[in-house]
Amino acid sequence: MKKKNRGFMLAETLLVTTFVAGVLIYLYIQFSNLESNYSESYSYNPVNDLYSLQDVVILLHSDSNAMKYIRKNLADEKYIDISNCSIFTDYDKCHKLFNAINVDEIFITSNIVPKQVIQDYSKNFTKFINKINTNGSEVYRVVASFNNNTYATIRFGDINE
Repeated sequence: MKKKNRGFMLAETLLVTTFVAGVLIYLYIQFSNLESNYSESYSYNPVNDLYSLQDVVILLHSDSNAMKYIRKNLADEKYIDISNCSIFTDYDKCHKLFNAINVDEIFITSNIVPKQVIQDYSKNFTKFINKINTNGSEVYRVVASFNNNTYATIRFGDINE
């Protein structure tokens, strides 16, 4: 009887184990990236929140005093916190809207500098702000953090206003 070559069998086992481990590592990396992107797309700019911010922009445009305040003060300040509705003429209407859309923090900033502006907030909010695309010809941007741990932003205001 012939003896089997145990060295070849050991090498073959190591090769197959290495291949299987490599495939499993590759799949883990792909699925973790997929999960990360999915959770980010769920938390950043969900459609409901974008519609809510559009309502805020409509409220801003309907309040000429609020728009005057923004135009005057945004040049001096990096952002304007409108969470407390203090710049609006109709405080009750603003407060009702913010309660209805379930907003936590809401800011007005210029379109070109939101990344450097709002940094003293939660890690996720700061991460969202760093992902904001500042392209576009709009002058202003509304940035909001909602109570359900989602974040949204919308640009508004023409240069010719």
